[in-house]
Amino acid sequence: MDKTNKYKKIIHDASHYFDGYEIDLIAKMSIITSLLKNSFPDWVFCGFYRVVKQGLLEIGPYQGNIIPCAQIDFSRGVCGKSASTNETIIVNNVKDFSGYISCDDVTVSEIVVPVTANNRLIAVLDIDGKDEGQFDATDQEYLESIVKFLL
Repeated sequence: MDKTNKYKKIIHDASHYFDGYEIDLIAKMSIITSLLKNSFPDWVFCGFYRVVKQGLLEIGPYQGNIIPCAQIDFSRGVCGKSASTNETIIVNNVKDFSGYISCDDVTVSEIVVPVTANNRLIAVLDIDGKDEGQFDATDQEYLESIVKFLL
């Protein structure tokens, strides 16, 4: 199944899990990371960092074979940049990103998608890939749609 169809299936499945149920934010994050990582097993890491106080992200639900950073300041790394600019960031090669925070020696590429509710950042979705240039506009489009399930 190609990438686009995987994302469409994830959206379909998420709709099934969330429609008609009152599920809290952490549970939704857990389901989303599970849906994404199971559909894309070649990803190194897929997880949320939640805003716990002004300027600070803290690890939330995630899937992966690495131990992630526990906290990330908005001034550091790809997650911090996405959080501080409220924009999706795609990094083709993390070695080229000034200030990259390394949690493992497998990650080569990364995409981080901000999650906002009521014009306020509540989290970022962080996904790490093992291949250079693994993420593109297709990933951005669908991931930005998928995080809306959290609202």
